[in-house]
Amino acid sequence: MGSTCDLHLHSTASTTNDEWYALNFGCPESYATPAEQYALCKRRGMSLVTLTDHDTIDGGLQLLDRPDFFLSEEITTRFPADGCAIHVLAWNISPSQHDRIQAARDNVYNLVDLLRCEQIAHACAHPLFSPNGKLTVSTLEQILVLFPTLEGVNGLTDRGLEQDLHALLRGVDARVMTTLATRHELPIPGDAARGHVLTAGSDDHTLRHSASCFMAVDGDQLPASTFLEAVMLGHGACHGHQADINVMHLTAARVTYGFLSARKIERPGYSDPFVDLVDVVAGRETAAQPPTGMRDEFVRSLLAGAARTATSLGASVDPQLLDEPGDEANARVMGAVRAVHDGLVGHAVDELVEGIRDLDMYRVFGGLRDLAGSVASAAPFLFAAHHYGKQRKLARNVLGQWVASPRPPTKQRLAIFSDSLHQVDGVTSSVRRFVRRAVADGYEVRVPYCGDRPPDDGSDVYSPLPSATTQVTDVYEGMQFHLPSLLGTLDWLWRNEITNVELATPGPMGIVALFAARILQLPVTATYHTELPELARQLSANALVHAGSRKLVSWFYGTVDRVFVFSESSRERLLSLGVPAAKLEHVAVAIDPEEFSPRFACPKIYASLGVVPDNAPIVLSVGRLSREKNVQLVVDAVERLQHLDLPPLLVVVGEGPEGEALRHANRDRPWVIFTGLQEGDTLRRLYASASAFVFAGKIDTLGLVTMEAMSSGLPVLVPQEAAIAELVKDGRTGYCYELSVEGLTKTLGEVLASPNRAHVARNARAAMVERWSQMSMTDVWHSISGGVLGS
Repeated sequence: MGSTCDLHLHSTASTTNDEWYALNFGCPESYATPAEQYALCKRRGMSLVTLTDHDTIDGGLQLLDRPDFFLSEEITTRFPADGCAIHVLAWNISPSQHDRIQAARDNVYNLVDLLRCEQIAHACAHPLFSPNGKLTVSTLEQILVLFPTLEGVNGLTDRGLEQDLHALLRGVDARVMTTLATRHELPIPGDAARGHVLTAGSDDHTLRHSASCFMAVDGDQLPASTFLEAVMLGHGACHGHQADINVMHLTAARVTYGFLSARKIERPGYSDPFVDLVDVVAGRETAAQPPTGMRDEFVRSLLAGAARTATSLGASVDPQLLDEPGDEANARVMGAVRAVHDGLVGHAVDELVEGIRDLDMYRVFGGLRDLAGSVASAAPFLFAAHHYGKQRKLARNVLGQWVASPRPPTKQRLAIFSDSLHQVDGVTSSVRRFVRRAVADGYEVRVPYCGDRPPDDGSDVYSPLPSATTQVTDVYEGMQFHLPSLLGTLDWLWRNEITNVELATPGPMGIVALFAARILQLPVTATYHTELPELARQLSANALVHAGSRKLVSWFYGTVDRVFVFSESSRERLLSLGVPAAKLEHVAVAIDPEEFSPRFACPKIYASLGVVPDNAPIVLSVGRLSREKNVQLVVDAVERLQHLDLPPLLVVVGEGPEGEALRHANRDRPWVIFTGLQEGDTLRRLYASASAFVFAGKIDTLGLVTMEAMSSGLPVLVPQEAAIAELVKDGRTGYCYELSVEGLTKTLGEVLASPNRAHVARNARAAMVERWSQMSMTDVWHSISGGVLGS
């Protein structure tokens, strides 16, 4: 391979800097001594070794007696106009040059003049990331002019940024460089026609990834000056690749563990949940018998979490002992850490829920203690993910405004989180309908799920997500709520390169996704599918449940970037809960008139399900069989019409928590038929072959089943107070009734006797066709993404 060197490497000498380690934890950024880093680089085949500690050469001075070592540093400098900080690597310097560099580093222009004047080999490190987050298009343009050499491979920088940088540089030629130099009144680089030279370095801080990224130059045992001259001329080759999120997580773990362990030695009796988590994963902790304090109880819970997830513990997954570089080893160790943490969270939530149910306050307080400990123990990982999120967001924003040359292509990908993917309800129908159309139109969508894979059409949009626990609610019978892994969700969002997050529900899936998206600096939108406070009022007599649901909705929808509502009544509801009007956006929903159409009419469809009409009119009800849908009200109204010459039959399609009770209550009413869940062509034919459709829900944010019936050419009856009534013109495209047995009986009787019924049905169909024609998936997509996905 010739001569090799890792050109970006840190040691314990890096003690003060503006890196996130110091800012968040007040600790040094490295616990790897100069001698240890040197030895590891040599063991991994580097012919030359250097250290690039932040604004210091103290570590390098310890190695000057070694002939294959040369002195270097990483310099923090700034653009004077806006204070944008960047890092510059300067190689093969002398102590006196270091002093002059430090004197000039407050101004990037003075620093570059000095480096050029003294012919010091140098490069701009991670050029798409500014440590103080002030990178702009203007500063990036100047970086390209000021630094003909850029760090193209950094072992601690988000892997996506390497692709973005290479894509950007492909469009930067001599003409572009001349334009940029003129724009910023900078000297035109003499080698602008050659293009930028790229270098590579591990940026290792932890004695873990040293020499995983490096430069190689032809020629064995080259001296440092010859090696660097070849690199600066573009004769070197970059090896290695930038990091995935596990690298950043493990870097944070090792640095933080080193810092906290040192504090533990200094202060006997000191403990920290993060140290306990790592020690449990590493197999260094066992349960105290009996526990003597809160710390012992927390360790017990960690061990219970490990047992709960069947996680193998020991040295092979110890973050502090991990020596082998590579994605596979990183994934193995972080997989164990996440599993133990998930087990802890799941154990804590189960204890909390069971304690509340049994009024066992010791279990409640134990659950709260462990939840607090889970947050504390995950803090370094959360900060690491946040750091990566800032990297991506900053680069995304800058590249989104780049106009000097062709803009690097932007991958646009939306993730939709929902708690009801396994249920048959309007939320699930809306999500599936949106996904089908988005995928058909070429947009990229991912839908994560916990537990069993939800029913789908075989597309690859559904993706498994690890969960911490699953709970069955007493309030809504039969519905399971999965609490996804927070660390797993962060990892999933990063690996799937998600640029926007859409929340369909404010349950555990939505809440964890909201936190994860905020940590990763991703734009977050939410759709108001369910009138949760009103649902809670109907399903529970507990005033605390209702009050809690109002607080949850107010916080959840007030926290996201934008909220999509389907109706004016939903908008008013959210406004009354304190959600700012500026965040609310009305979006139209439409049904594909080809999917639900009168052409599906089939006279035999009801007979195939055991319904014998005998020319009797068929009143159809479709939806989830749950209390808030008021199915029994429809039954009672149809019962009052059984005296007619042609008494109507009521066909109820759907399943749900009230299904068994409804069947039992109406077992002696032969004119009520429950068909169970029906989908696909069967459902389409049921719609198109009925006489009328009745919707009795009051708290739905819209009512897709009503729109499906209208598109099928069916006269629909909806409550005057329902949100769907906004789309129904009474007497023209449907009928609105007072939500009571008397009100529905009166209106339904009039509709069944009306000769105008077929005309209203045709108008309903025409209204849905027109609505569909006005819908644009591009508009919907841009509405969700705020114009530019990921902006």
